[in-house]
Amino acid sequence: PAWIMGELLTIGNVNAIYRNIKQNRIRKRIARRFGLPIDVFESWLTIIAVTRNACCHHARVWNKHNAMPPTMLNRPQGAWISLPTDPMRIYFDICIIKYFLDSISPNNDLLSKLRWLFVDFPEIDLRAMGFPQGWEFEPLWQQP
Repeated sequence: PAWIMGELLTIGNVNAIYRNIKQNRIRKRIARRFGLPIDVFESWLTIIAVTRNACCHHARVWNKHNAMPPTMLNRPQGAWISLPTDPMRIYFDICIIKYFLDSISPNNDLLSKLRWLFVDFPEIDLRAMGFPQGWEFEPLWQQP
């Protein structure tokens, strides 16, 4: 069954499968499920895969300038960020993850987990990661 395959695939596999779907209408339908155009969906899947790989292989992410820019979301259907944000920093990647997470698990606790992480590690410079002042009050971070 497809759900078993979903349990086994890496995000990189999912990204490759999506990019190799020949019929544009199917790709569009999948992207629309997340309220995104195809180009943004593809870009964001790639950003998530790269970020995941960096985390899992102990690469530096906390004050790194990303190598590839994400495609920007012009008219979000769901809650998104409004403060000026550097899309080349990890905060933007985390926002992408939160956006997808809100689509599949609306009552997630990512905000709470991030807050506790920053309490446990107060030496973390949030500005170096691209977090703008007041980030937790952005529409994206408000619970529905």
